[in-house]
Amino acid sequence: MLEDSYKFQQFERDCDETKGWINEKLKVATDDSYLDPTNLNGKVQKHQNFEQELNANKSRIDEVLESGIELKESGHVQSERIQLKLDEINDLWQDLIKSAEKKGMRLAEASQQQQYNRGNEDLELWLSEVEGQLLSEDYGKDLTSVQNLQKKHALLEADVGAHQDRIDGIRISSEQFVNAGHFDAENIKTKYDALDGRYGNLMKPMSNRKVRLMDSLAVQQLFRDVEDEEAWIREKEPIINSTNRGRDLIGVQNLIKKHQASMSEINNHEPRIDAVSRTAQNMVEDGHFASDDIKNRLSTLHDHWNQLKEKANQRKQDLDDSLQAHQYFADASEAESWMKEKEPLAGNADYGKDEDASEALLKKHDALMSDLDAFANTIKDLKEMADACRQQETPVIDMMGKECVMALYDYTEKSPREVSMKKGDVLTLLNSNNKDWWKVEVNDRQGFVPAAYVKKIDPSLTASQQQLVDSSSVGSREAQIEKLYDNLIELGSQRRKRLEETCQAYKLVREAQELSNWIRTKEQHATIQDV
Repeated sequence: MLEDSYKFQQFERDCDETKGWINEKLKVATDDSYLDPTNLNGKVQKHQNFEQELNANKSRIDEVLESGIELKESGHVQSERIQLKLDEINDLWQDLIKSAEKKGMRLAEASQQQQYNRGNEDLELWLSEVEGQLLSEDYGKDLTSVQNLQKKHALLEADVGAHQDRIDGIRISSEQFVNAGHFDAENIKTKYDALDGRYGNLMKPMSNRKVRLMDSLAVQQLFRDVEDEEAWIREKEPIINSTNRGRDLIGVQNLIKKHQASMSEINNHEPRIDAVSRTAQNMVEDGHFASDDIKNRLSTLHDHWNQLKEKANQRKQDLDDSLQAHQYFADASEAESWMKEKEPLAGNADYGKDEDASEALLKKHDALMSDLDAFANTIKDLKEMADACRQQETPVIDMMGKECVMALYDYTEKSPREVSMKKGDVLTLLNSNNKDWWKVEVNDRQGFVPAAYVKKIDPSLTASQQQLVDSSSVGSREAQIEKLYDNLIELGSQRRKRLEETCQAYKLVREAQELSNWIRTKEQHATIQDV
């Protein structure tokens, strides 16, 4: 009896110790530390050690249960209490095992969720980076930068497309968590929905930025085209703005030919300006984001183009006026030469040594006077040409600010890179860096001449140009020509009068001689009759 009581007391003590141990372990098995992802791997390792501890103590539980069963089977008087103790210990142990298993499962789910969350966080960081790039207001400052941005955007689109698989993987994982009844299933689904929404929201701004970059490329290409046209205009401006109207008739004719070529280039280039203008106008009508800048640049281009055409037309008029003036001066010089050639004839003091000689000279002088009278038509034409000249001032070349050389000898060009010159010609010096060959410009042609054939001079007018300047104007030159012609007619008239008087005198002398001879003949005849 005492022994049974002793065994019961030992059993009850063991049960109480076991119960206390199980309750202590139950606290560990039922805590919610898995909800905190901090040091989750450590918690998993700790729980594995915890499970190993439970397995290691299973034999202890079995011993307590077996001792209780032996007491009960031996018919112990406390069999009912023993059974209660056995049931309590067994229930607590089963609760501990289930709780440990549940916590192990929760920790496994938390570990999986942590991996899931890390994937989400990586995608969220990526999404934030992409969203920041799509919010950029940088659409390029020039054609090259826009093209680089387009390449970068194409890579971004490819990257966004490649991330679709990761988004799908996150979706599958979230669905698996939800279907498996994950303890944080609602939060997992919420995070996926937010992530998927952000990913979907990339498409519109990405498409908008692509369109904006295309618009930016178009406007930068337009600006490049406008700049090309502006550069073309600037290239032509020095030629069109030239104040050189030709040194002589041949020079101005060469300038006119060159200007005609420039006018043809301008006319042939106008369709290009029109094409750029149409492109710009279409972009403005389509509501391009840079419409104001496009309008300003297009307006500036049109202003420069119209100025170029106006200056080209004005230069054409100036060259035509210069040609007209040079033609007049050339014709006037030719007329002057002819009249000076006739002046010695009209003012000749030889009136003949006898009647026959005087009559011959008079006849020859009448022919000269006929030529002079006929030349009046030339003088009249020159007068009409002078009155029609729009450029009344003498056409000279503006040499101010230019370095000039004078040709010391005649030189004939021997290659297309050289130019010909005559002794005394004044040429514009363009480059004298080479000691043997200097680059010059003459009659609007550029080329090289031997340095030894020229010498530097002050940029003043040539003697012929100075003579023209001294003439002052077309009107002064015309007055000189008319005065010269009037003097020539006066000389001719005076010579004619003197020749007629000489002929008359010789005739009078001849008739007087004939009368004297007749008288002498009659006197002789009367003397013979008297005898």
